[in-house]
Amino acid sequence: MNGFSKKLQGKLDHLRFVGYFTVKEAEEKGMRLVTGREGTLCLYWLVDEADGIIADAKFQVFGPPALIAAGEIASELSLRKNYDQASRISADLLDSFLRDKKDTPAFPKEAFSFLNQAISAIDKAVHQCIDIPYAATDYDVTPIEWDMGENPGGMPGWEDFPETQKLKILEEVIAKEIRPYIELDAGGVRIVELKQNGEVHIAYEGSCTTCHSSTGSTLSAIQQIIKTRIHPSLTVIPVL
Repeated sequence: MNGFSKKLQGKLDHLRFVGYFTVKEAEEKGMRLVTGREGTLCLYWLVDEADGIIADAKFQVFGPPALIAAGEIASELSLRKNYDQASRISADLLDSFLRDKKDTPAFPKEAFSFLNQAISAIDKAVHQCIDIPYAATDYDVTPIEWDMGENPGGMPGWEDFPETQKLKILEEVIAKEIRPYIELDAGGVRIVELKQNGEVHIAYEGSCTTCHSSTGSTLSAIQQIIKTRIHPSLTVIPVL
């Protein structure tokens, strides 16, 4: 598996979402069974018809390891989101989720067609849900990954950087590791100010301005990423 990230290899070693659901299982759980098939990859969702939430997800596939990994991560990222949020998942997001380093792709270049195959399967599953109502601001679920690597101490020399460089680093982390996930909820986030005491003031945009998780799980995840990636002394403060 040359060219695979360690996280991607770890997913392949411990697959959690392989399998399928039957119509009977869906009926017993009071869910809609949705399938999205593209080539040899088939995604299975159990969708709550009351709010469009994907309550459970599995996949079946016949193909190379990269396609198996694409099915695994597509299922994981779809889980507990509503179908509208799932429709915003992109091939780049699937790859970013499994990167060891932010600038190094998790999949080799020749395997990106398998990511696009998974996205096509998601799109076909979403199409079967469009009659279900949903409210994107009602869920306290964040898609941001908590495991941010092996450097909990943050960036060496951070405290000695000039303010302009600190702001540039903060913006880069938010742009690459936070904003794409926030946008799944039709929201946004931007830096307002970096205080000398280490407070990072941010402003939410879009649906995040009215979502209660913006001061709960999403805020906690953003802070964890910034503390881990940049410096543990930083504190994120939303400007409401």
